[in-house]
Amino acid sequence: MLGERAPQTIQRVRGTTDVLPPDDARLRTLEANLRQGFERFGYQGMQTPIIEPLELFLRKSGDEIVARMYAFSHWNRRLCLRPELTASVIRAYVDQLQNHSLPLRVHYGGPIFRYERPSRGRSRQFTIVGLELIGASGAAADAEVLHLACAGLEAIGIKRYRLVVGHLGAALQLLAQLGMSDHAQGLVLDQMEPIARGRVDPEDAIARVVSLLGGGHQSTNGAASDLPPGLASLPPEQATAIAQDILSRASLPVEGGARQPRDIIERLLAKARRPDPTDQVRAAFEFVGQLHAAAGPPERLASQLQPLLVRRGLSTAPIDEVVGAIDLLRAYGPLSAEAEIEVDLSLARGLRYYTGLVFEIYVESDEGPLQLCGGGRYDDLVRALGGREAVPACGFQYGVERIDLALPQNQVAANRRVLVVGVSAADHALALEVARTIRAIDGVVVEQDVRLRGVKSALRYADRAGMQLVVLVGERERQEGVVVLRDMRSRQETRVPTRDMVDLVRQALT
Repeated sequence: MLGERAPQTIQRVRGTTDVLPPDDARLRTLEANLRQGFERFGYQGMQTPIIEPLELFLRKSGDEIVARMYAFSHWNRRLCLRPELTASVIRAYVDQLQNHSLPLRVHYGGPIFRYERPSRGRSRQFTIVGLELIGASGAAADAEVLHLACAGLEAIGIKRYRLVVGHLGAALQLLAQLGMSDHAQGLVLDQMEPIARGRVDPEDAIARVVSLLGGGHQSTNGAASDLPPGLASLPPEQATAIAQDILSRASLPVEGGARQPRDIIERLLAKARRPDPTDQVRAAFEFVGQLHAAAGPPERLASQLQPLLVRRGLSTAPIDEVVGAIDLLRAYGPLSAEAEIEVDLSLARGLRYYTGLVFEIYVESDEGPLQLCGGGRYDDLVRALGGREAVPACGFQYGVERIDLALPQNQVAANRRVLVVGVSAADHALALEVARTIRAIDGVVVEQDVRLRGVKSALRYADRAGMQLVVLVGERERQEGVVVLRDMRSRQETRVPTRDMVDLVRQALT
């Protein structure tokens, strides 16, 4: 009706992307090629649900992932959109595959979701392809995973890249040596990746970890938390009674929501007795900085990293494991001449379940290093998710959209699309038969003119759609047993016998 306003358009959610033609076909082909490479090494495909129990990722994924999850409640169940896929695969293993003979090799792909600032090649929904090798430990298993990560990139045309190999063993040893609890160690590991990437200042990271550990004994509730320090030396019951009496006589309220005043005072006293962890945390991050400064090619391990661990009284086993994996990686055959290997024992990956060797792969871009791949060893995750026993495992994941950005432009597949057109409605049946015959050519996409709009309009559509070839069938062609091939690049037309059509179409598209 006149005067009615058109409905307002509905925009896509910020941080997500519509994958439109022809990009969708290119990305699906890329994913299929990567996964096909895994299958030649015995990996079998699997899929897991996009929606998972929230608890799955709260147990071991770490604060960096948990803080970015899309979580919600539905019918009193706490759920989330999966923020990564390794935990989902191991959940499925614990649920249904524990009786499978080991090692178990699986590969997978699909969307994951993280609420983070959108950046080049990374949206809040993005696609990953990955694999997991479950039930094998040691350098042989690590080397297979490293090889597949590198070989997959080289097979699709990415030859210039940097493989960064690390190992959490050195950092974990030092944290234990400092007497830090498992909770404190996890908080330090969460901050290692942001520090290494320059996203967080080390002093800010120290302050954050100390705060989360309850260090500094700062007031959190006004005067109510400024308890006399002498109370810390008294037995808990006596200290609590005295503190409660003091606050009551001074008419100082203790606000705590659902908690009782006595519970708040007990918590504050416990916090007051807790040793200040600032020195421990600072020492941990100083060591991480030293590990990062010593990073370099594998040849520097003996001269730089090994003495650093020895001076600290730490085992050099992590270095031995990295050397063993890299040596076996080279035994698979030489990497691309343009590939580089770097060892950086400060690499942490931002996921708390990693326990040993970790790695990432980068390419250089105009906007700086672009991470294409990441993975590592996680020997405790099966047990943490309810497995009957601890099972060693390792794996990695590619970011498909980032790989697409890194692919050389000359690797884009040539357009091999054909439009078959019947000149009139009476010619459409034969045009269908012609299209079916041409579709037998491997890798050729054949569209049919179903609008029956005439040759002129069909050719205009073919030109705009980027078709290479148009096949025309009319009454005269039906009578003579020929078809007309029109090359959309040269605009030349050729009449060819129907019996020779397939060979000539193949030749025209080459």
